[in-house]
Amino acid sequence: MSIIALAAAAAATCTALLGPPIDPARPYKQTGEFELVKDYTFGRGRKDATIDSRARLDQEFFYRYIYENGKLDGLKTYWSYHRDYPDGDPRSLHVFDDCTLTLKGRIPPGGGLKPRGLESGMLRGKLPVTDGMYIEMRAKLPTGIGAWPAFWLNPGVQYPDGKFSELPWPPEIDIFEFFNWQGRPETRVMTGYIQTHGKPERYGNPKDLWTKFKKNEYVPGFDFSKDFHVFSLDWVKDQPIWLLDGEPIKQTHYVWSKPVPAHLLVTNQLGMVLKGVDVSAMRADESQWNYVIDYIRVWRRKP
Repeated sequence: MSIIALAAAAAATCTALLGPPIDPARPYKQTGEFELVKDYTFGRGRKDATIDSRARLDQEFFYRYIYENGKLDGLKTYWSYHRDYPDGDPRSLHVFDDCTLTLKGRIPPGGGLKPRGLESGMLRGKLPVTDGMYIEMRAKLPTGIGAWPAFWLNPGVQYPDGKFSELPWPPEIDIFEFFNWQGRPETRVMTGYIQTHGKPERYGNPKDLWTKFKKNEYVPGFDFSKDFHVFSLDWVKDQPIWLLDGEPIKQTHYVWSKPVPAHLLVTNQLGMVLKGVDVSAMRADESQWNYVIDYIRVWRRKP
């Protein structure tokens, strides 16, 4: 088959999977004028891909948390830990196909459903993110008991020379988290909030201006592991807006008073070590743990 025919076949496959390409000129379903800051569109075979290889991914992302000199490979709140095996390694947790990038979850030799018994992929963006930016990802999420996919902003940056800014925490801005635990085997209950670690008097007091969330949960009636959805944060200064599939679902008053920008995190977290959470019904099913990403894009609204 010719190169042209292969490209046409890949394009048809991606259209069937993802639908027509979404124009990166502006955020999904939004009006107004935007300046595109970063376009991370994933896939080895699509014409609009900007990241089609592990080498390109390495230029834009890290694969560990920013702490411990950028080498922290997990948090005590979940079982899986993060690895970045080379491209083509059968153990890879960052896998490209023609149309997407998948953050995998797997059980390594000697592992299992226990703390540090699982491996999973993650992305930590190199781009400094500040208020005034609009952050968006289109993805299909993991499922099953114990799946805890997240998309969030955390304070601090790692500079190109390898040095680090101040690394305050909290706050963090959770664009979404899904907690699949007992009674919730499907990825249906979305949370999104500003984390101040229970100390609003110290880290700022977020207050919702309006919201579709009930008790900090939004349940639109579908399973986010069955199809792709667009998750966005319009970081309006002091009044960020959460959006799902281009529709606003919440706005919060919060003043980001930290002296540093944030960085973007996409984390495929598996297993939960949280107070009151029982994941004893979790199954060792790697096919449930795919976090599939179409694109991540960042804009700044023009004056």
